Amino acid sequence: MAIVSISRCPGYQERRVSEAVSDAVTLAGGMERIISSGDRVLLKANMLAPADPGDAVTTHPAVIKAVAELVMEAGGIPFVADSPGYIFAGGKCRAIRACGVKALGDELGIATMQFESLENPFVLTRVPGGRMLEEVYAARLALEADVIINLPKLKTHASTWYTGAIKNMFGAVATKTRKEAHRLGAHEGFSQSLVDVYAVFEPRVRLTVMDAVTGMEGEGPRHGRRKQLGLILASPDPVALDSAASRVIGFDPLQILTTRYAADRGFGAARADAIEVLGPPVEEVAVEFERPSGRRANLPSVMTKIADRLLVVRPRLDRNGCDCCRICVRSCPVDAISMNDYPVIDRDRCIECFCCNEMCPTGAMEIKKSWLVRRLD
Repeated sequence: MAIVSISRCPGYQERRVSEAVSDAVTLAGGMERIISSGDRVLLKANMLAPADPGDAVTTHPAVIKAVAELVMEAGGIPFVADSPGYIFAGGKCRAIRACGVKALGDELGIATMQFESLENPFVLTRVPGGRMLEEVYAARLALEADVIINLPKLKTHASTWYTGAIKNMFGAVATKTRKEAHRLGAHEGFSQSLVDVYAVFEPRVRLTVMDAVTGMEGEGPRHGRRKQLGLILASPDPVALDSAASRVIGFDPLQILTTRYAADRGFGAARADAIEVLGPPVEEVAVEFERPSGRRANLPSVMTKIADRLLVVRPRLDRNGCDCCRICVRSCPVDAISMNDYPVIDRDRCIECFCCNEMCPTGAMEIKKSWLVRRLD
């Protein structure tokens, strides 16, 4: 039997969150079971976009802090990272500050970062048993972590109906991989690609702690309505946690294709009769959520190409500021930049990790955003 623990947490006051997270993690097996002294532990939060913690868009910093403190008590070295949605990516994204993660990192003395902000941030990695994606550009920090603790936010999602533990790892791959997954269009294909991404990190994901104190219903994952649940969920089995969480909000777990496909591949239990819930039963804490207006259907290829042209975020050289130092050439992890008097970017190879922008000493390698992206941003 897979174990999912549920702990009541009526609000985001730090003491209440700390107690609820501690109770949920203890019921799920405890932190000492998964962490050894000196382990580098990635806390993979959801930092989708620059949003206030109270907007229910991102994992609340109080939850991240409570988990980080438990990791440190167990002897681990926690750090928090994510890659915000690609529309908002580009150099140093303000999401980390806006959603309160930078402040908690400063308070605890732990690193908080965007995957793209490091040198050589993504590694081309083969997907074991990939169904839609044979290889992905995976975050080096996630691949090198000794342990990953997954910290999703309970929300609905226009493409997958529900977003939780499995989908949260989508933030640990490069923009190029995420675009490729979104181009699959169909709900089924996109959901399979999310499980492909999860498969890359699965051996390191040892625990999931879900922020379900306040969730989001309707047109999630960003523009829905906040919904109070007052819960923290935890499990070493992310599929079981997604199954239990979807039941809490009135969804059939087997209609959530990320849950069903992940279970089919042996990543966890999806059926309710294979899951033991510790703490209050699902029926006692259930809150009916409004579903998104509909799953996104296939887009004709011409529409996909138009969308790509409208939603542009990519590096661009300003020759007036370039001193031809070649640092951008040396810092590109996929060798997409070459010199021809000035740096030249191969758009087919570029994965839009923005290392060139981060490393450029003069600021000549700028981030180009289309008009629509600037409006959305």
